[in-house]
Amino acid sequence: MSQENDGTNSNNGEVQESELWERISATDGVERAEVLAELSHFAYKRDEYAECIQLCETSIDLYKNNEPSTHLHELIHLHEGKAFSLRNLEQHSEAAATFEEVARLQKERDEVSGYIQAIRAAGCEWFAAKEWGKSLDAHKAAQDAVDPDATDFSMAVDSINIGMSLNKLERYDEAIPYFLRARKLYQKEKSPLNVSHVDNHLAIAYISLENGEEAKFYAKHVYNYAKIAEDFTLEGYALFHLGRALVLTGEYEEAETKLKRALEMFTIEENKDWEDIIGANRSLAYVLTQLGRDDEAQERLEQLATIEETMLGES
Repeated sequence: MSQENDGTNSNNGEVQESELWERISATDGVERAEVLAELSHFAYKRDEYAECIQLCETSIDLYKNNEPSTHLHELIHLHEGKAFSLRNLEQHSEAAATFEEVARLQKERDEVSGYIQAIRAAGCEWFAAKEWGKSLDAHKAAQDAVDPDATDFSMAVDSINIGMSLNKLERYDEAIPYFLRARKLYQKEKSPLNVSHVDNHLAIAYISLENGEEAKFYAKHVYNYAKIAEDFTLEGYALFHLGRALVLTGEYEEAETKLKRALEMFTIEENKDWEDIIGANRSLAYVLTQLGRDDEAQERLEQLATIEETMLGES
């Protein structure tokens, strides 16, 4: 029965889409923009994101040529469709710029919640595009907006996002207070997974500042959570950061154990994080040198050079 219904719905959708295409030649202006917007929905549902973007852009141009101030709702909806399509195509810079346009339109409508959601989405896309400064600006704008619907969870999200951008900009001292605020808010929300994510970023910040004791404290918290929750991926990162923290405190034998286990977990993953695999190997080579095992350290670095030629462009 359900299969028959699914088939009927599919056929109805195809008929409706075909009728919309037939209407195109008989419409212009706002009416044509409406038809194109409807067609963009069908393209998006089929995962045909490039077609969806083209339909959205054509519809947007038509609305802009016909008193755009009276069609803000439609323009927001179309820009959102374009932005999500760009995200799905992993065109992150273009998606970020489009979400920023959504934010501008939401601000024009005095829709505070819509503005915050859009500018926060822009920040995430700038981060994915490795545009750390733009990501920071967007996330700070989300935090600075007066949100009547703000919750501890939403405030924590903005804080961790700002901290992550600052970490990428190597402004670790500035990042730490944002992480600590996010940690406190996530604890109030009883969200151990999110607390562990904050702790992971705190460990990175303190390692970068060469504060081994603080880094060890937070890395251990991540490791404890990962073991209890049986989160295999997070456990690997926890061991990596714990190993690096132990290097800073001069606990080389324990650091060797943690780094080797981290590498075992990193390399078993199908989608390997080569940046951290390289980092863990370099840390391990340093530890081996400190333990007087120079030959082992040199052998590991020589093996690692093969990967670095490809991943880092080193010769």
